[in-house]
Amino acid sequence: MIRNGFICNSLEVEPDGQGPGLFYKYSPGNEQAVIFISGLGDGSESWSGVQEIMAPHAATLSYDRAGTGISPGVPGPRSCQDLVEELHRLLSLLGMKPPYILVGHSFGGLIARLFACCYPDRTAGIILVDAIAEYKELTYARVLSPQHLEANRAYLLNPQLNSEQIDKMLSYRQISAARGAMPSDIPLSVITRGLADEDDSDWPFQAILEIEQKSQTEFLDMSAASRQVIAGGSGHYIHHDQPELVIEEITRMIGAYSSRLN
Repeated sequence: MIRNGFICNSLEVEPDGQGPGLFYKYSPGNEQAVIFISGLGDGSESWSGVQEIMAPHAATLSYDRAGTGISPGVPGPRSCQDLVEELHRLLSLLGMKPPYILVGHSFGGLIARLFACCYPDRTAGIILVDAIAEYKELTYARVLSPQHLEANRAYLLNPQLNSEQIDKMLSYRQISAARGAMPSDIPLSVITRGLADEDDSDWPFQAILEIEQKSQTEFLDMSAASRQVIAGGSGHYIHHDQPELVIEEITRMIGAYSSRLN
């Protein structure tokens, strides 16, 4: 199906052919491939604005993981390693030419990082968009009131409490174990929000923001070719609030990779 210039379809990616099809939104081409990886519970539509602007300049892919968007769910729990292998199979079946620029938002940043550790030769660069750090719930506990501590711990330990039934502790262990496997010369851009996402609850939004900003600064140590951009006017969804910053980083990384080839 062609929709607004994109190929939109569902594709079975499980090796045994028994899983549900994953929905994807794909703009083919011979240009640098840019892969958009959504946060927990989000589907491909989260990237629509940025992907549509980048499509004339790159081969692009966004997709709905199982249980997000219009892709049916699968029995859980699942881990970040499962999601990396699922993405790798999807890219291979679509014939998208590596290496890829991986753009990961929130939990999608963990998938991007682990993908780069598992498939460094297929990774041209990583852009983390307000990405979470492993064990974030444990760092939150330092600033939570007693009434929030129990729910925070349950969300960490019980996969059934998140919409994709992700085993967070197993996923965090996978990320931590693989961290040293990512080559230090893979370019890395870290885009960090400047605003707390607040509502009427008593959640410590400002303290959590400060924890996340510090953890994202520490991401810079993962690459000798890293940089950080502060999205001063954005909450957690930087690609919605200030999409131009994400587009600028993707464009910059495409240009830098092309220069290295010439």
